[in-house]
Amino acid sequence: MNQNILTAYQGELYGIAFFEYFAKHYTEQKQQILWDTLIAVEVRTAKLIEAYFDCIQQPYNSRDTKMISKGEADAQKWIALPWDELVITLEAWVKPYERQYRDWYNQTEMHTALELPIFELIAAHETAIYACWKNACQQKSGIEPLQSFLTQYTLQESPLR
Repeated sequence: MNQNILTAYQGELYGIAFFEYFAKHYTEQKQQILWDTLIAVEVRTAKLIEAYFDCIQQPYNSRDTKMISKGEADAQKWIALPWDELVITLEAWVKPYERQYRDWYNQTEMHTALELPIFELIAAHETAIYACWKNACQQKSGIEPLQSFLTQYTLQESPLR
C-alpha cells in the first residue's frame, strides 16, 4: 500500500477534528456554514479513501486518537484569533499541503491504476480547501470551491472508476 495515501487519510481525521473544534467553539457564529462545509469535505474524502482501503483489503484506523487529538490541540491554538487573522493563518497553513498533495498526484508514473484516482481525490480536496481560504483572504465566500468538490466527489460514486 502507498504510504502517502495512509498519510493523507490520517490528515483527514486530523482535519475533521480540527474543523469540528472550530464549528463548536469559534465565536463568530456567521461562519458556521463554512465550518460545516469544511467538515463535509474532510468526511467525504475520508470515506472515499476508506472505500479504497476496503477495496484493496487494507486495514485502517478510523478512530486514530493521536491524529484526532492533534487536530483538536492545533485548533485550540488558533481558536481565539479574529476572523481576518485566522483566514490568513489558515491560508498559509494549507498552502504547502495543497502543493504536496498536488505533487503526489502529478507523480503519475509512481502510481498504480487503482491509486491514481485516490491521488486525484486527495489533491482535489486540498485544492478546494486552499481555494476556500484564498477566497476568504479576499473577503469572498470560501464555500463555493468546497461545494464544487462535494458535487464532483459523491459517496455514491467511488473514485475507483
